[in-house]
This record gives sequence, structure tokens and C-alpha cells, in this order.
Amino acid sequence: MKSKLYVYPTDTVWGIGGDIFSEDCYRKIAKIKGHDSKKPLSIVFKDFKMITSLINLPNEFNEKWLNDFFALESTIGVPKSWAKIELPSWICQESDFISIRCQNSGELSPIFDEVNGPITSTSLNITGQDPIVNFLDAKEFFTTNMKEEYFCDNAKTVCSGRSSTIVLYDITEIKVVREGKYIEEIKEHLKLLSA
Repeated sequence: MKSKLYVYPTDTVWGIGGDIFSEDCYRKIAKIKGHDSKKPLSIVFKDFKMITSLINLPNEFNEKWLNDFFALESTIGVPKSWAKIELPSWICQESDFISIRCQNSGELSPIFDEVNGPITSTSLNITGQDPIVNFLDAKEFFTTNMKEEYFCDNAKTVCSGRSSTIVLYDITEIKVVREGKYIEEIKEHLKLLSA
């Protein structure tokens, strides 16, 4: 079902998402979280192959570099002009960037298979409240707010509880917009792009 939402753990916090091409999913997420319907969402991909099926990446963004980057609890925003297809307006909203992550956990793999592609990703919480980081709180939020959707009951991933680092990249500039735990390692890793 194109409009189904999924609740799942990530390396940092519990997340909520759905098919990136479903406006119904986007609207339901905005309603559940209580945020502005103009908020852009990140996209989480299964692997490098799935990313490159939708986005033209420069040569320096090779599979190893990206996998090492994403392992540091991080998200990267790339110019939306790099998209191979026109993405739905609700993904980027007014932003010039597509924010992407890659995570292929046991919880997310069947979701990618069911959706047959990437999914939107945002933290599981009411806007303005702390993101949810443990199973019991995630289950309670799900039962209270969205029990008709899908919840990862077999969750084994342990969330770190930390905010991820967010980096915006274009050909002329690299900008860190949020610093997470591994910011120093990420800064060193970003230097490899110009090496």
C-alpha cells in the first residue's frame, strides 16, 4: 500500500517514514508529528546502488566514501539538481538540497523491499519534543498515534540517542548545519573529497 507508514529504529533514534512518492505518507507524517506541512524530509536508502538509481553522484562520492560517511551517524544534503528524475515537491520543499542517508538494517530491509525503493525519514516524536530512542516509548507512540500503520516489533537495532551530523555539499561549498558526536571524524573524512 503506497500510503503505509513505517516506524523503525535507526542508528541514532526511532524514525518514521514511507514511500517518497506518496503525498499521503508525507501529509500523515506532518499530521502525526504536528509540524508544518512545508518541512522537507530526508530520504533513507538501502545501499549505494539504490542511491545511484535516483541521484547522479560525482566520482568522489564513491561507495566506500559514502558508506564510511554514513557509518558516522551522518546525513548529507546534495543538490536536488543531481536527481535523475523530478522528485516530488514535498520531499525538498523550498530547499535546494536532497538530504540522504543509507542504512540497511534487519528492520529496514523488508521495508525497502515492500516499498520497492527508498523511504522518507524523520524522527519519531511530536515536533518540539525529544526524539524517541527506545522500543517501549516507540511502541507507545505508535499505539497512541498511528496503530493502523506498521511497527518493527522485531527491532534489534539499538539507537545511540544522539543527533546525527548533517552536512550540505555542493561543488563550491561544504557546510555543516548540525554537529553530532563524530563531527571531528566527519571533518577529516570530508577532506578526502578534495584530496
